[in-house]
Amino acid sequence: MDSPAEYDYSCPVCREVFSAPVILECSHSVCKECLQQFWRIKKIRECPVCRRLSRHEPTCNLALKNLCESFLERNENLSSESEELCSLHGEKLKLFCLEDKQPACLVCFTSQTHVNHTFRPIDEVASSHKDELNTALISLQEKLQHKENIKGEFDRLVQHIKSQAEHTERQIKQQFEKLHQFLRDEEEATITALREEEEQKKQMMKEKLEEINRHISALSHTIKDMEEMMKTSDVCFLKKFSVTMERVDISQPDPQMPSGALIHVPRYLGNLSFRVWKKMQDIVHNMLGFMAHEQSVPIEEVAGMYSSCLTTMPAVEPVLGVETPC
Repeated sequence: MDSPAEYDYSCPVCREVFSAPVILECSHSVCKECLQQFWRIKKIRECPVCRRLSRHEPTCNLALKNLCESFLERNENLSSESEELCSLHGEKLKLFCLEDKQPACLVCFTSQTHVNHTFRPIDEVASSHKDELNTALISLQEKLQHKENIKGEFDRLVQHIKSQAEHTERQIKQQFEKLHQFLRDEEEATITALREEEEQKKQMMKEKLEEINRHISALSHTIKDMEEMMKTSDVCFLKKFSVTMERVDISQPDPQMPSGALIHVPRYLGNLSFRVWKKMQDIVHNMLGFMAHEQSVPIEEVAGMYSSCLTTMPAVEPVLGVETPC
């Protein structure tokens, strides 16, 4: 009985040997994946061969599956056997030519092509080459393990860098929060001092206003009395004239504008940046100690880096002619 040809085991869709074949109601068989793809494209459940609609799910064609697997296995064996035969003479390859570095058959051994060539049994050469390849394989495996170890170290380093960055970011935020809080405190203290001086100056001016109001009230009363006296009879007028004139002659000094009545603006704005910067040095010194502790380095080394940074910064100098409060 003739052996079945390859087309007997070919899927009508992919034209390859069946892979997980299923059988439809119409008895046609198709690769499971090919059928599903065909149905997805067509959007209708029909047979790719006869176009008959399929109402039920196709079942696995187990018999065809087994036949295809046997067919592929026989082909693999035939291919393996053909590799062991000489392509020129059809004889089994039993020798190995050391000059040509190729397998050879007994006919090749006696042929003119291989005159004066050295031959060895193929299994002997294969064993020797396998030992050589195995040595190289061991070396490659060791290199692979070494690379895997390096990769592991790199992976750990990446994780450490990530953790280090997150930790440093938190520290940066903490340190800047301290600086922000310091500036907020300084702003609040400066504004509080300004408000206190404002209240003091306003209280002083309030007292001056009360004093001038008393003067105005006294003068208003005197003017009113004099206007009333001008309306009286001559006898009454003359009787009160001397006393009234005495009141007119009594002069009260005008209240003087108090010294330092205005807000001393330079006290708050003069050298403000310089004064705040001087105070921040204490905070910076504390930060240097914290950095030295975190990095396990002497504080002098961190301070040296800080000093070198300061030398590259523009100098902050006090404004000449403006008092700098201690």
